[in-house]
Amino acid sequence: MTVTLDKPPDQTTTPCRQDPDRWTDCGDDPALKRLCRACPRRWLCAKEALCTPRIEGMVAGVYVTNDIKHSRARRFALRQLQSLAAHGGHAAQPVIP
Repeated sequence: MTVTLDKPPDQTTTPCRQDPDRWTDCGDDPALKRLCRACPRRWLCAKEALCTPRIEGMVAGVYVTNDIKHSRARRFALRQLQSLAAHGGHAAQPVIP
């Protein structure tokens, strides 16, 4: 009798990479936030988002809007991403005016 072992899960395969449209189209979904907050790439994802012009959607557990009517919410979300990236060692702490 032979025993086959399952291949260990690939740590680079994250839910957002399997279905990226879900993260940009679903808005401020609590289920997506939970998945992001448990992801080992969360802090790196925050850094990458800060380097991406006009980023929008769920990123690192933070919902980033691109709606001009909600520019204050967008600035707040980008500050949150800056803080997350800094916490993970990928950026400097944000300056809060």
